[in-house]
Amino acid sequence: MSKSTRATPARPGAITDRWALFVVVMMSLVLLGLVARVAQLQAAPPEGLVPFLSDRQSRADLPGRRGDVLDRRGRVLAATRFGVRVFVDPEEFAVKDKELNLERLARVLGQDREAVQAKVSAAMIANEKAKEQAQSTGEKPRLDRVIFLTPDVIDEATEQAVRDLRLRGVHLERREVRSVVGGPIAERLVGVVGFEGAGLTGAEARYDEKLQGEDGEFRFVRDSRGRPLWVPLGGVTPPSAGRDVRLSFDLEIQRILDEEVNRGVIDADAQGGRGVILDLATGEVLAMSDVRRTLPDVVEYDWLTVIPKDKGLGGPRYLTIKPDENASNPRNRVVEDVYEPGSTFKSFMWAAALEAGVVRLDEVFDTGGGRWTTPYGRPIADVVRRGTQNWREVLVNSSNIGMVKGTSRLTFEQMRNAVTKFGFGSRTGIGLGGETAGIVTPMSRWTKYTQTSVAIGHEVAVTPIQMVRAFAAVARGGELAGLLPDVTLLAKDPGATSEAGANGKITLLHRVLRADTAAATRETLRGVTHKMDENLKKATGEEGWRYELFGKSGTAEIPLGEPPKGKRRPRGSDGYFKGQYNSSFIAAGPFEQPKLVCLVIIDDPGPERIARKQHYGSWVAGPVVRRVMDRSLAYLGVPASAKPTGDGVGHEGD
Repeated sequence: MSKSTRATPARPGAITDRWALFVVVMMSLVLLGLVARVAQLQAAPPEGLVPFLSDRQSRADLPGRRGDVLDRRGRVLAATRFGVRVFVDPEEFAVKDKELNLERLARVLGQDREAVQAKVSAAMIANEKAKEQAQSTGEKPRLDRVIFLTPDVIDEATEQAVRDLRLRGVHLERREVRSVVGGPIAERLVGVVGFEGAGLTGAEARYDEKLQGEDGEFRFVRDSRGRPLWVPLGGVTPPSAGRDVRLSFDLEIQRILDEEVNRGVIDADAQGGRGVILDLATGEVLAMSDVRRTLPDVVEYDWLTVIPKDKGLGGPRYLTIKPDENASNPRNRVVEDVYEPGSTFKSFMWAAALEAGVVRLDEVFDTGGGRWTTPYGRPIADVVRRGTQNWREVLVNSSNIGMVKGTSRLTFEQMRNAVTKFGFGSRTGIGLGGETAGIVTPMSRWTKYTQTSVAIGHEVAVTPIQMVRAFAAVARGGELAGLLPDVTLLAKDPGATSEAGANGKITLLHRVLRADTAAATRETLRGVTHKMDENLKKATGEEGWRYELFGKSGTAEIPLGEPPKGKRRPRGSDGYFKGQYNSSFIAAGPFEQPKLVCLVIIDDPGPERIARKQHYGSWVAGPVVRRVMDRSLAYLGVPASAKPTGDGVGHEGD
């Protein structure tokens, strides 16, 4: 009997599984097709779809934060914070209760209600007209959607008050704000950042490329109602912050200088004062100060009156500090305004004559008891009247006669080259806008009169920053002695110098004096500060200074300067504000190992000081330098000097 075969029945549910698998595969294919189509539309959308697609794509900038500006110890001078500005979208702002809501908003912002209402209403009316015109042309209307009510950012309390109003159409725009600390002079040195985030002045402008951050972006797709839907792949590019810049300024030394210059200006009843401190090793500018006062007895010069040479104390006191052309961006007079240095300039000419070998330290000069006439008939007078003085005493006693006699042995070319070799007549390259090169008489116009004038600090105009750089060549010790430093606003690493080349060795590109000439000048200038300390003790009782300094004072009548547009110097005027002075003192220390150099200029000491013959640089600027240097060196941890010694010679004036 044969066996018969029978088909095996299908497993229950097998057909269902096959259909499910089929459905999954088909759906996957459809989804893949949709994804491919979306990718195709994004990568290469049809021409007719582009206008609709672009309306759905949005882009927002992600600003890169600007780097901070720091002082040499890493303390913040300028940093970026974020604030908000208030704006109204006229298309969103509710027409119902418009006046009431705008009144509430104006009250919170502290603004005039009518002005706010007028600004928003005008935008609303303009938008309605744009819509009507668009209907007739078929074009999309151009509407004003942003009406700023606060051009600057508001404080946190006002921001919260605006949020609490919950007014439709009122928005807050987040933006960067640059905050500067350190006082007015720090603000001028750091500078200003413009609305677009670019540095406009000061260090912000000089180092703008380094400080600038790199913006990122955020791209997303919106639905028909403008709501964010999704972010495409690669739609976010993060921003990167700018690099921090560490300046050479020291906030504490800046505070010390500001305090003491302000005190000196008030004590002298002066129109103003300037000061600058330089690190001798590195050429770093540690502090600058620029003080100005408005005095009731000061009048503007009319450029018609010839000021008599014997004006005395009875004549008018003229304004000697020219006003700023832009009050919102005042000049930094340490680098922009020149002055005649007077006797402080003798330090350089004295050293130049010694360097050239035309005088000897022990050579004695006949100083005629304080009165002498040059061979070409120009009378020269000394404040300290002596019959004879050696070359050291000529500098310590600030003898005009001795200086003229000694430097007259230099040729015209030698004398002028000495001036320019110290850096006068050219900018320091500090990098601050508006820096002035100063004034040095050209060789073609150099005369016997020029030779005499320059020897005693006249017929030459300098800036304070030029003076501290030049004095540094005299003041520096060791292997840096006689070298002119490069002045810098950037902080340097400890132990660095301004002359170190790529191999770390000292270069001789800025050699001004031999080391022995610089040492002889420093030693001689000790006598000046010894006498100043004695005068200060007698006048105020101040004593017990920790550091021995060496320096030089100067007093010079203030030049009229260039006349305003449409004016000219009156015939018969000698070009000076007679009886009004720039009184200055420059010093470095400590004597054993010089670390800092400081210059202070007191602009126009008051009539009472002049009447008492205490308007000289050693009386009004010298004490300021003495206090600044003592406080600054102590702050830096510089060891105190041994008890100062000296011969006690010195001068009462300049």
